[in-house]
Amino acid sequence: MCAKYQDFLDRLKEERIAKRWTQQQMGHKLRMTQSHYSKAELGTRRFTYYEMKCLCESGIDAYYIFTGRRCEPEYRELLAGYTYDELKCYLAVLCSIAGHLYRKGMLHLGRGICKKIEAIQYSLALCKDDKTVFYSLRRGAGFSQKEMADKLEVDVKKLRDMENGNVFPDSEIMWKMWKETGVPFSVILDDADSLRGEVSEMAALIEDGERRRMLAYLKAFSDVLR
Repeated sequence: MCAKYQDFLDRLKEERIAKRWTQQQMGHKLRMTQSHYSKAELGTRRFTYYEMKCLCESGIDAYYIFTGRRCEPEYRELLAGYTYDELKCYLAVLCSIAGHLYRKGMLHLGRGICKKIEAIQYSLALCKDDKTVFYSLRRGAGFSQKEMADKLEVDVKKLRDMENGNVFPDSEIMWKMWKETGVPFSVILDDADSLRGEVSEMAALIEDGERRRMLAYLKAFSDVLR
């Protein structure tokens, strides 16, 4: 098991206990038996794609569990009630602003952040109905099938099956895909609440003065969306 994936499991347990949910209650929310949930929380099995969808819908903070970060309250309030597609528009705008400021020398970003912005922009442009979405994500990251399979610690056949739409990634594969390519897991799972966290994280890159102007712009932009 990937050592860092253990952080995901530790935060999952932390959040479950904070809500005072038993493993049986948590398993019920994820459409799992208590036994299967217990094994997944311990790391002896993985959560399926559909169980991860249920996790996002359970009322627990999936963004924190996945990333170790939380959505800032001001953005959660600003973006409350917005649909997944509307939030994608927000995130696309934020990425464009951050990229523009960076190119003008008004924002200092590390190479890793620049790659993350590129990955987010690329993934937001993809059609989720397209069965080749994982193929497109791999190509966008510049990896061969062998390179991506090695990074995800799966065989090439399983990767090929994912790219052909025959199988979906489990929780650990999604975590590794996020870590290696920067593609938000919220995009893979169509999770609006976690996408608010991505908006908050992107906004935090921008300095206070620019951020205040950006927030005013986003509030005006919300009128267009609504």
